[in-house]
Amino acid sequence: MYISQLSFSITPARYKFLRQGISITGAGTTTFDDAVKSAQEIYSLFLRQFPDGKLGHWSPATHLGQPAFDLSNRYFTPKRDAPQMEHIPFTETEDPHGVLEGMAKSGYIRGEDNKVQYFTCHVDDKGNPR
Repeated sequence: MYISQLSFSITPARYKFLRQGISITGAGTTTFDDAVKSAQEIYSLFLRQFPDGKLGHWSPATHLGQPAFDLSNRYFTPKRDAPQMEHIPFTETEDPHGVLEGMAKSGYIRGEDNKVQYFTCHVDDKGNPR
């Protein structure tokens, strides 16, 4: 419902900026905090390899006072930027009202780089992941 209302409030030229995202936090676990520190160290290594101002700023996000990673992906790629890329239609689960698929028909495609895979973990009666 939200996407449906959104599609009428923006112009097709701005569709390329639509994103879906997620924030991941370790809720204070040492392992996750170590991963965030490692990511900061990697960013620092890259930062030294680029002239000043050429590498975009990055720092971990926070959620409820805990370090987090904010990740996002664009829904669409302008067709003119990827003329050979094949369009991957949205599934009914991803786009139950066909709004995103309709938006793709105005000069945009959903390519392999735009596709997001969704996974679930099923647990059996004994609490074991399946």
